[in-house]
Amino acid sequence: MKKTILSTALLASASMLSFNAIAENQKDFSTVTKVQYVNDCMQANTKLNVYEGVHKCSCVVDKLDEAFTQTEFEDINTGYMYKNLPADRGAQFRDDKGLSSGIDKYEELSASAYKECRIQ
Repeated sequence: MKKTILSTALLASASMLSFNAIAENQKDFSTVTKVQYVNDCMQANTKLNVYEGVHKCSCVVDKLDEAFTQTEFEDINTGYMYKNLPADRGAQFRDDKGLSSGIDKYEELSASAYKECRIQ
């Protein structure tokens, strides 16, 4: 009886440890962030039909999710969008060295993800 209780307790604690390890490896992007990215991706790639666009753009955002945290992605994505603003409005995004390296990484990973997910 004691062996059964002990083995049950050990099994339960082992399963909790593995569950926590799995939970820590979960993706970080919120559903809203993923949906917004997929919508923007589909608008930028109008040659894709809806079914194809949803699946391929979801593939891209999943690849980006593996590389960035939610906060990193939001900061880099904002900098990426606003770096081309004219004059002083875009200067803070162009001149920030930390943001520039993040944008370079984003561009590289995004191009790689587009290629892997077969978006032209």
